[in-house]
Amino acid sequence: MNQFEQFESDLRTCRKCESILSGKCVDARVGDERVQPRPILSGLRQKPIMLIGQAPGLTEYQTGRPFQGQAGQDIRAVFAECGVSAEQFAQLVQTSAVVKCFPGSKIVPNRRKPGDRREDEKPSSSMINNCRPLLERQITLCDPKIIVLLGGLPLQAFLRMSGATSAKAELAAFVGRVVQWGTRKVIPFPHTSGSSFWLNDVANRQLFSAAKSLFRNEVANLGCA
Repeated sequence: MNQFEQFESDLRTCRKCESILSGKCVDARVGDERVQPRPILSGLRQKPIMLIGQAPGLTEYQTGRPFQGQAGQDIRAVFAECGVSAEQFAQLVQTSAVVKCFPGSKIVPNRRKPGDRREDEKPSSSMINNCRPLLERQITLCDPKIIVLLGGLPLQAFLRMSGATSAKAELAAFVGRVVQWGTRKVIPFPHTSGSSFWLNDVANRQLFSAAKSLFRNEVANLGCA
């Protein structure tokens, strides 16, 4: 068994968060089914780009495949805009997440129209800590040249891994910058989910445009897109 196969085996058999997930609901709109530990992973191998999200969503939990829901479609469109086409995405991008299992969902008031809606739970600090060694191993094994962080939670995880003192940094302080981390370029993005209101601000949209331009340049420098 090689290192990639060992990682996948370790990940798929991980049950560290089983007791946490047993108290989480899969989809309260349709019943009280509880979340099972089901780590989500695409085929692990060395790729030049790594995309790190927050956690698998309901669609990923149901299909067993990463970045399959609306957020996955949205980020693929952004990557295509930056020079990584839909056809190239699987070849060039290793997808990952701070937390490997779906953290459950809850019903919340809909801020855009009357009624309630389903929303993914935010992973607990215990889940984040349990998954941190796996994320660090995945980065080491995949050895990406570029890491794209999708949202605030991946940014906080990166700051902890890189030894930064602040784990509560605001997205606005990092989006639009390239952070050098050893030999890797780290580019923070805001989350493209419709549940995030960060991009409602004009100044934040300008920062995101700058971040996409930086990513586009780094992709061009790879010479493989």
